[in-house]
Amino acid sequence: MNKYKFKLLKGSFVTMPAILWFIIALILASLLLTIIMPIIENKKLMTKIKMLWSAQRPLESFIRPNHNYSYQFDTYKHKHDSDELLDDKTWSDLNLDSVFQNMNFNFTAIGEMRLFATLRQMFEVNNQSLIHHFKSDSHFRNQLSLHLAQIGKSIYPIFPDQIAFIKRNHFYMICTYIPIVGLLLSFISPSVGIPLTIIACIYNMILSGFLKRTFEQDLNSMFYTSNVIKKAYAIQQLEQTPSLDVNFKHFTTARRFSGLLGRVNTNDETSIFSMLFKLIFMLDYHLFHLIQNSFKTYEDEVMACYDYVASIDNHYAVALWQETLDDYTIPEPSQNDSIIFENLTHPLISDAVPNSLTVDQHILLTGSNASGKSTFMKAVALNIVLSQTIHTATAHKFIYKPGLVYTSMVNQDDILSGDSYFMSEVKSIKRLFDIQSHKKIYVFIDEIFKGTNTTERIAASESVLTYLNHLQSFRIIAATHDIELSTLLEDTYSNYHFNESITDNEISFDFKIKAGKADTRNAIELLRIMEFPNHVYHRAKAKANHNN
Repeated sequence: MNKYKFKLLKGSFVTMPAILWFIIALILASLLLTIIMPIIENKKLMTKIKMLWSAQRPLESFIRPNHNYSYQFDTYKHKHDSDELLDDKTWSDLNLDSVFQNMNFNFTAIGEMRLFATLRQMFEVNNQSLIHHFKSDSHFRNQLSLHLAQIGKSIYPIFPDQIAFIKRNHFYMICTYIPIVGLLLSFISPSVGIPLTIIACIYNMILSGFLKRTFEQDLNSMFYTSNVIKKAYAIQQLEQTPSLDVNFKHFTTARRFSGLLGRVNTNDETSIFSMLFKLIFMLDYHLFHLIQNSFKTYEDEVMACYDYVASIDNHYAVALWQETLDDYTIPEPSQNDSIIFENLTHPLISDAVPNSLTVDQHILLTGSNASGKSTFMKAVALNIVLSQTIHTATAHKFIYKPGLVYTSMVNQDDILSGDSYFMSEVKSIKRLFDIQSHKKIYVFIDEIFKGTNTTERIAASESVLTYLNHLQSFRIIAATHDIELSTLLEDTYSNYHFNESITDNEISFDFKIKAGKADTRNAIELLRIMEFPNHVYHRAKAKANHNN
């Protein structure tokens, strides 16, 4: 009987330590790889970053499927006067989605969200000194870019003040320590310690997976926030960066563990070891509850870190975007009730034809299709928006009085609402009458009321434009095909036009704005150039001459 027990004991001393050392080795390997691999990855990342500026490209050239650019704007717009923000119609008319993508050199998800909100006139990018340092100091630029890139875009977080406080379960908090107790006990009593360690590891892994599903969005956002705080701390210590009024001692735990927690959503092979380590020790749940209290207690400081990092990311994006432009200037705000620009171009058009003008009263634009009326109006409107949001204008000179921008340009039928083209146009223009603001208001209307017949179109257009003329804060630039409007409104609207020339059966445009009414028409000549039957062309021309 005693011999049998001895063999069991002997067996336990032969086999149990092997299992024990395997578990310890696995944990140590996980920890080692979690420490070493980020160092290797950061070296690779820095190599990529150093090439971005000269190549004029973002770190990521794809759009993540989980992107949520508008989240910050949508979440906080209720705190702003709606008239002060760029509305959806104007955003769409001016193709600002494309403008946003062109300047989206941001490294972080929160940078992208803030840039979107900035272009909607919620914030500004106005630290010219920081932009200068990005352009002139490559070492500073690369250092700061690495910090931003380490935050990244793997998570589009909800903001810290959106995270609800989740009450901790004390038993779950204790579960973190049970595998450690089991390991220590294994050296004293392997027959008890090793089974306890194995059972505790399996239990924690199952429990971690279950709990994570119940608060994964808050978990990811909080771990992302930990990394933001850590990087805000590092960035504000660099020379030439703005100061940040935050007591980082309030977030010691978050900063210390952000390296591990930041790997929560990575997909590389090392994340398997990191994830295994966190599951075994219930780290996600444990650390979530350790740091959430500090985040809620010092929420204003956490939000300040978000704004600080996102703002710096935006300054990098704007600085690099400026480098991609053919020409740009820092706009000059003025109290004079006019816009003065020289060699202004549309920011989305390469090798665009520049125009110069002083806009000191309402303008009525006439001219042929494709002659440049719409592009000119969009260029002026966009440059007002860009001037007061990112302090950049695509011109040699741009002097303006800051104000609000509204457009009624790209109207269309709405199948879902049942609105016809004309009804959509009416609604678009009607909203201009509802603006409640004492600021300067710039209104751009393209081909006003073109969705109805000529007689009613001219009458309605004249009435609307005359009414808007009487609103002291409004400045109107409108385009029309109806030359008759030029005569009806010549006392209150300056007439400008774009025209074309036809040579050797080819039509060409110079896209230059000129004073006065349009003096050419190309619609009927296009019938000839496009080789419609001769009798169609001649009949149309005869009818037009008769009506004139």
